[in-house]
Amino acid sequence: MSHLLQPIILGDSLELRNRIVMGSMTRNRNIDENKPTEASVTHYSVRARDGVGLIVAEGTFVYLNGAEWQYAPLMFDESHAQAWKKVTDAVHQEGGKIFFQPWHPGRIQNENMPMLKESGYPVLAPSRIPAAGGKFRVLEGAPGHTHAITEIEDPKEIVAQFATSVRLAKQAGFDGIELLCQGGYLLHSFLSSRSNNRTDAYGGSVENRCRFVLEVVDAIIEVWGPRTVGIKICPTDDYNDSTVSYSELSETYSYLIRQCVARDLAFINLSRRGSVVGHVHDEFNNPKPVGMELPPGYEPLNEFGPLVKHPESRTMLMVNHEYTVEEAEALVKEGKVDLVTFARPFISNPDMITRIRKGIPLAVNNRGAAVHYGPYQDVNENYNDWPYAA
Repeated sequence: MSHLLQPIILGDSLELRNRIVMGSMTRNRNIDENKPTEASVTHYSVRARDGVGLIVAEGTFVYLNGAEWQYAPLMFDESHAQAWKKVTDAVHQEGGKIFFQPWHPGRIQNENMPMLKESGYPVLAPSRIPAAGGKFRVLEGAPGHTHAITEIEDPKEIVAQFATSVRLAKQAGFDGIELLCQGGYLLHSFLSSRSNNRTDAYGGSVENRCRFVLEVVDAIIEVWGPRTVGIKICPTDDYNDSTVSYSELSETYSYLIRQCVARDLAFINLSRRGSVVGHVHDEFNNPKPVGMELPPGYEPLNEFGPLVKHPESRTMLMVNHEYTVEEAEALVKEGKVDLVTFARPFISNPDMITRIRKGIPLAVNNRGAAVHYGPYQDVNENYNDWPYAA
């Protein structure tokens, strides 16, 4: 895997040891008032020690609006920054680099989840359009996403929350930002006519639906500069009731990508979720509505990759979602992408880079779905107890 393991400069000067990125994964382990613990320090530093090129930390809520997982992390005051600094310091001591991923879940919540119930903070979204599906297993009866949505009156107030969060991330010692803009969450829901029926400057046309996302991007750039900032998108996403027609996704993301490249972002992380999982069904295996099918054999990289990788662009292209190591090597070798994200393989492979370098097969998760979000008896269970290759 000689090409995948080559070093690369991200942005203007960030030296990465290779082209492999450990993707963000909410693991529900922030049991100390939604702050990372020593278990998190161990988890991230072990993978940095093994030599991964870049780590993207788990999606972190920018305010008291995180309710999809009970123990996902927060970053909106000094105490959160201090807790995260223990993680970033440990990663840096192992020669690693780590990016912060700010996140706002938007309508993908339930107001009876502990964080929202205790804070009294409303479920905010671009429009009062509930998301279908969802299952909050920690609540009695495992209810779905809420119908009690408050339409955001002034999106600039949420932009300010993102700005505060990324300032704290800089204070916490992160090396850069990957903005989460997929999954049916708040930024993604502004982009989609399925969840955004506003009639003001933030709804309707492609330019208006992209306005909020680009205002958040600009606020982050003001703090960090563009060359340490990336954005994670998924045009074909079918998660959390986010499916749209091919014509809409094509028009929306062509515009958004061009705008991000024009801002000289360090990278765009392009996910293919929804296109390879099965383009005629959503994530709950329900048929997608008529008119929302993708062209046969559709691959987002083929359509959107050239909008990022061209002679006038300094923005790098990262891809993710269920790529094999062999696929990743081929794409880097052919010059189609610069970086490849792996996520779940890093759960059961704390020595994933060593395995790839030595040609040792990756370990598979043989412990079931509980490794992702729990339940667990000890915070290190299924988190810091995976074996290394012999």
